Amino acid sequence: MRKSDHYYFLETEPTLFRPKYVLYLFLLLLLCLLDGTMTIILIERGAWEANPIMRNALAVSREFFLLVKYVITSFGLLFLLLHGEKKVFGLCTLEEITGLFIIFYEGLVVYEIAMLSLIP
Repeated sequence: MRKSDHYYFLETEPTLFRPKYVLYLFLLLLLCLLDGTMTIILIERGAWEANPIMRNALAVSREFFLLVKYVITSFGLLFLLLHGEKKVFGLCTLEEITGLFIIFYEGLVVYEIAMLSLIP
């Protein structure tokens, strides 16, 4: 099997990114935006934002809140994409930790769905 079967190249950079990892990062971005949307719905029903930075962004507007959430997440995902092969504390790579982020966000979205049924 050729190396190009599992990797794709950016136009000018010699850096290789595994398509599966890029898909995981895209999934994280979608889960993050879903979390932001669910947060706005919950706040409209009487919940409150626990994160003080995001609470201040929400005080500006819902659109600003989603924009801040998107930008912060995008920079984090870009960092993960560029440094995914690096080991953390010599134990596991950032790519491997990305799976934990996905599980966390999935749990958060399930929690928010449950909250929707509790808040009238």
